[in-house]
Amino acid sequence: MNNEFFEARPVLRYIHDYARATRISPMTLLVDVLTRVSVVTPPNVVLPPLVGAAPGSLNMFVAVVGGPGSGKGIASAAAAQLMPDIRGAVTTQPASGEGLAAIYVNRVPVPEDEGGHKNETRLHCVTPRALLSIEEIGTLGGASSRQGSTVLPTLCSAWSGEPLGAFNKMESNRLTVPAHAYRLGLTVGVQPAAASTLFDGVGTGLPQRFLWAETIDPQAPEYRPDRPAGSLPCDLSAIPTDPQPTTLDAVYQAGTIRGALGYTLTELRFPDEAYRESDTRRLAVLHGAGVQPLDSHAMQVKAKVSALLALLEGRMTVSVEDWQLAGEIMTESNRVRDRCLELMHSEMQRQKADYIADSEEARAQAESRKLESAKRRVMTILEENVQGGEIVGYRIRQKCGKYGDMCYRALSELFGDGRIEKVGTDTGSDSSSQWTLAPEYAGL
Repeated sequence: MNNEFFEARPVLRYIHDYARATRISPMTLLVDVLTRVSVVTPPNVVLPPLVGAAPGSLNMFVAVVGGPGSGKGIASAAAAQLMPDIRGAVTTQPASGEGLAAIYVNRVPVPEDEGGHKNETRLHCVTPRALLSIEEIGTLGGASSRQGSTVLPTLCSAWSGEPLGAFNKMESNRLTVPAHAYRLGLTVGVQPAAASTLFDGVGTGLPQRFLWAETIDPQAPEYRPDRPAGSLPCDLSAIPTDPQPTTLDAVYQAGTIRGALGYTLTELRFPDEAYRESDTRRLAVLHGAGVQPLDSHAMQVKAKVSALLALLEGRMTVSVEDWQLAGEIMTESNRVRDRCLELMHSEMQRQKADYIADSEEARAQAESRKLESAKRRVMTILEENVQGGEIVGYRIRQKCGKYGDMCYRALSELFGDGRIEKVGTDTGSDSSSQWTLAPEYAGL
């Protein structure tokens, strides 16, 4: 990302300068900050339906690409320094699809004075927000590879703000989270060599839901500049307060935000340009135009980014400039994603070549060992036949047993080493020639 982008606003310039002063990629720091803005935003603040009829969620997923020790965790820590208050969000790692719902909800006893019976429980919202951080994508891959794991499809649903949890036969074990009643931010560290955990999920839409950044900064100055003065010049005052805990409990118990529960959605306002671009893209799909699979959720990600840029500025209205800046971020995100995919394929090809080379070497070593065994067997046969004189090649092969396929090669090499000799006329064929031990080996 060029420096002109970061000069567009004081908050972007501050993030850029802070990143340079702490030896972090400015774009990585920016996406981490945007994720934290998402997390502090109440779950009932949503995107308008730029296409279709359903509102969109501000739940934000970020993939930070870099090798081991490249600074993925440092950027997250720096973002926490710039924006420490995330309204008590739970910070953890997703272990399973079912565990994701358990972050937000548990079951508590129904008080007797409210008509509760023995062992009767009801759902209680523990928290409306969570920030998940996975330092290495392999951790997510390990969780998703377990038999029956639902973590990846559950994450896809969570990104869209869809209901979490599943109906369980036993009510005491039933944990469900209604749509648009929770906020989720997710940051994942991705080593290109292990990126298949994400890219293998193209069919489910997982990698398309991420905003991508990388830890490298080729334009980083040789001399480390000072940190910028003051604090991050952002204004989060426009972000509404959370719904009342009693309202959240009522929504969770009802399993829906609909009805007379006092839980209303607040839609951010978007410029006409966003509607036009989203509609044009959707119309192209309806007309049968092919869409690159990795770009299938590009408009939704762009809408989230532009909304978070507006909230960072203290506005519930997305401006044309927000939309345009989000477009620049998406261009960089696509570049990083495609580069990560390219590096992943290169690493897979290298590993395949190494595997083939190792296999060929192993086969060569095994063949060499078998040839040496065949040589020893031939020498033994000729030693046992010393009193009987020479022996024809095909008879030696018959006596070699499991080393028969190596017999003639063994004869040729032993002859070249001077350990055995041909007797009589050289037929030109190892199988029809007569063989005996060389004199110096005949007494062994």
